[in-house]
Amino acid sequence: MSINVFFLLVSGLLLGMYGYFTPSYRDEGVQGEVPKIHLFSFSLYEISHRGVDHILEGQEGKKFDDRYEITSAKFSDNTKAQFQTIRSDKALYRDDILQIDGNVLYHRADGLEFRSQEGKYDTEKSVVTTQGPFVITQNANRVDGRRLYYNTQSDIVSANAVRGSYQLD
Repeated sequence: MSINVFFLLVSGLLLGMYGYFTPSYRDEGVQGEVPKIHLFSFSLYEISHRGVDHILEGQEGKKFDDRYEITSAKFSDNTKAQFQTIRSDKALYRDDILQIDGNVLYHRADGLEFRSQEGKYDTEKSVVTTQGPFVITQNANRVDGRRLYYNTQSDIVSANAVRGSYQLD
């Protein structure tokens, strides 16, 4: 056997070993979307020249391109005439609309409270809506109903199956 054939066989063997042992990069693909930011036990403050405008707090928060997803959420708004907060188990904030689900509580500085299992709050229009049952209380007054529409700026309220109890002074 000539030396040329020997080196040719050794070269072929080395190329085969290189091809066999080279790592293969497979596209494993990402399941679902990956958040740009992932926070745990967080507080976000939006500050302007007037002071703190909004506070967003939560147990876990994920920021995607077009939305925020929050668990154990609390959204506080200090830009309106009265300070107001909304709490819920889960929240989705997209395009100035806060969709909330599970143990929803809306509280305003004058003592007005709203409770439901789900709801939607439009921060631009200051409108709270819910499709299911709700309870609104203020001092000793109480209103129960379904399918609420409440404009917090103009105090326009609309609901179905309303039952109320008012304390007259």
